[in-house]
Amino acid sequence: MSADLTVETTLIRQAAAVLDEASSNFAAGGQASICPLLHDGSLGRSAVAREVAGAATRRVEQALEAARLLADHARDAAIGLRAAAAAFEVAESLAIAPPR
Repeated sequence: MSADLTVETTLIRQAAAVLDEASSNFAAGGQASICPLLHDGSLGRSAVAREVAGAATRRVEQALEAARLLADHARDAAIGLRAAAAAFEVAESLAIAPPR
């Protein structure tokens, strides 16, 4: 049994473009520097205030790293989608027409 398969490569390429944009946005966030508001003494001189500032700084660093990783994953997904679209286009161009 055979079946026709229709693949909208234009939509696949549009999805790749959306992922490219997301990758750029995530990368921009991942390249931000840590806000200088969180430094020793910014929340007061107590040990608790210093610990809170340090913990907040570590969380910001983790968030920036996560943004960089999301950018990488979005970029890789876009590359994969473009490769899939190209492969479908090649397969379509090489397809043998059914007998008449």
